Amino acid sequence: MSPPARERLGRYEILTPLSVGGMAELFLAYFTGPGGFRKFVALKRILPQFRAQDDFIAMFLDEARISAALSHSNIGQVFELGEAGNDFFIAMEFIEGQDLGRINRLARKQGGLLPIGFSAGVVRDACLALNYAHAFKSPAGRPLPVIHRDLSLRNIMMTYSGTTKLIDFGIAKAKGSLSSTSAGMVKGSSGYMSPEQIRGEDLGGESDLFAIGAVLYELLTGRRVFQADEPTATMYKVLNDTPPSPRTFNPEISESLAAVVLRALEKDKGRRFANGREMARAIEQATSWYDESERAAWMEANFSADIQRTRDMLALADEADGQRIDQVVKELSTSHDKPGSASHVGLAAPTAQLSTVMPSELPTRAAQLAPRSGTVLIVDDSRVGRMAVESVLKAEGHRVIDAESGLEALEVLEQMRPDLIVLDVRMPGMDGFELCERIRGKSGFRRIPIVFLSAACSIEERSRGLQVGGDDFLRKPFEPEELAARVKAHLQRAAMMQATPGSS
Repeated sequence: MSPPARERLGRYEILTPLSVGGMAELFLAYFTGPGGFRKFVALKRILPQFRAQDDFIAMFLDEARISAALSHSNIGQVFELGEAGNDFFIAMEFIEGQDLGRINRLARKQGGLLPIGFSAGVVRDACLALNYAHAFKSPAGRPLPVIHRDLSLRNIMMTYSGTTKLIDFGIAKAKGSLSSTSAGMVKGSSGYMSPEQIRGEDLGGESDLFAIGAVLYELLTGRRVFQADEPTATMYKVLNDTPPSPRTFNPEISESLAAVVLRALEKDKGRRFANGREMARAIEQATSWYDESERAAWMEANFSADIQRTRDMLALADEADGQRIDQVVKELSTSHDKPGSASHVGLAAPTAQLSTVMPSELPTRAAQLAPRSGTVLIVDDSRVGRMAVESVLKAEGHRVIDAESGLEALEVLEQMRPDLIVLDVRMPGMDGFELCERIRGKSGFRRIPIVFLSAACSIEERSRGLQVGGDDFLRKPFEPEELAARVKAHLQRAAMMQATPGSS
């Protein structure tokens, strides 16, 4: 469904449709903030035919509530749940990249397979994200495991900066969910669902690991592990067929990596990996895998035209050049996959030849795209909190400056321009939201990444943070690796934007 030009949902202005799924449609949109600030988001809206159905609305609200609670660098972020007239919508992180289905199709169309290291690295990161979701706890420390239940190639994104992102928790389950599954109803994607999901049993994290095993099999071989002419026959194969080793179709795969894939696809969930972290470590030990910089180099080699168009669009948005934005958006919307694609940006037609980047070439190309170390300003009224962030960032080679109040932070900003700012949400006097708003109003500070730290990370806080111009949220207490990954990703994106011709 294509919206009229410049349709609005709440405070968001829609630029173009991105895709249409089973129950919702996805749009590229933006909103404005202080000092001419603009932020792109992906807006998901329930399709008209489902807006009066309570079950679909409950599922949609579940997706917003569950996804907003999750805070991990490899999970797409949800900022806000909104209502405009009869429409419910979710404002989500705008992911500049491609879904794995599109990436895999490009490789197959050119008669090849994805590099084994690329596939292994993507799935390794997805396993770490699943481990986080499966072990999720409420702010009070109560176990609240989240099971995705619909993992497939279309629900895993690869950003142009090389970061894996799990998206679309539309049928995820967590304790206290509003929606329920009726007896006899199976939700999920055939060919990726675990045997226990097909049987309608209660699901644990092992079910998602089966699905991610099916994803890895497909990336490594270029073919679905369980495939038939119609869904029921496919489900029969999942329940009864033993898949051949992926080495049957790709002898370049090591025996140890093939063993990882087949263990994830065991019919008996007790014989699969205990958790996502265990599977991620098994992948690390089984083969050489591409890190984010190497994956970014591969994406640059194969999607350079899309990357440039996306950079152009973001630069034009900052210039508020509506006519030129329309032109770039038109190019993106006419080149992307037709309905069914989960990509958050437009896609170019495949190039005549799939670029081949050998592992020996990757370090040089990765170095060109790798994020630099930067100067980070930490603002937190807690000395312990500042020290915790500082110790992590200094170990990563960043220069760190701190401030214990919003007023002190503003004084620091009069003297210098940091590369990234970390703000605690709750501070006496001027809280993180007010400080962020004032920073965004300062000339030359619109593009500095701002990351909030919060003990709650509620959907209300995320909505407020988005409104004042924040870029990300990280739950407290944080994992050091997660903080380091977030800072690295935002510095890399900021560096990419600064390299865009005409950007400021």
